[in-house]
Amino acid sequence: MIQRFSVFVLIVFGAFACSPNNVKTDPNIEKILDSANVKGCFALMENGSGQFTIINLSQYKDSAFAPLNTYFAIPTLVALDKGYINHTASTWVSPDDTVYYQALMEKIGRVSLLKTMDSLHYGKGIVSNNLTNFWNDGSLKITADEQLGLIKKLYFNQLPFQKRSHEIYKQMILKEDNANYKLSYILGTNAKEPLQWILGYVEENKHPYFFVMHINGSQSGNNTVALLKTILTQQGFLKGLR
Repeated sequence: MIQRFSVFVLIVFGAFACSPNNVKTDPNIEKILDSANVKGCFALMENGSGQFTIINLSQYKDSAFAPLNTYFAIPTLVALDKGYINHTASTWVSPDDTVYYQALMEKIGRVSLLKTMDSLHYGKGIVSNNLTNFWNDGSLKITADEQLGLIKKLYFNQLPFQKRSHEIYKQMILKEDNANYKLSYILGTNAKEPLQWILGYVEENKHPYFFVMHINGSQSGNNTVALLKTILTQQGFLKGLR
């Protein structure tokens, strides 16, 4: 039997108080999205100032979507905390391996997953008893604002997991590390629909900037990463100058 769980959808994970004073838009980002023939929302938060650059504010704050395989961050962190896995960045199993993560969730158990999600205020919806496909089919939904809050809490080791679990997972999602910047992200895809999530942070001169993008268009995962990097470059990142 499928049971419901409810999570209070406030502005969770870090009190992101969007207001006219700290939110701006940038038509150049909109042009980049239009050129890629995608629709959706994008947000970039500068941690030091709390300034947001947001495209499609209403979708960012108010529209919830299936988390897709970005959801696998949750069972991975739980499994690291419980010692079920002892991954390093080099042995991390790709989020595309749904069979692996479903087996991992079955080992953790549905009750334990629900308790964790409740403590995280993670999304809203239904988690199936057989733990299949709820992250893809719209049974569970999450807003871009919540996703950004999650990644910010992860960066600062503020999720309800051991510090070691945070640090291992952050190494797992670190994709580029050079003299100019570090780029970390979680990519979510759905093979049956042209939907994509990408959330993470870019660090330059030891300053983090958090981002989230949810788009609908004929993008592959690689193209979504390229689109993100185009936006970040336009915003002055990836050069070691921010």
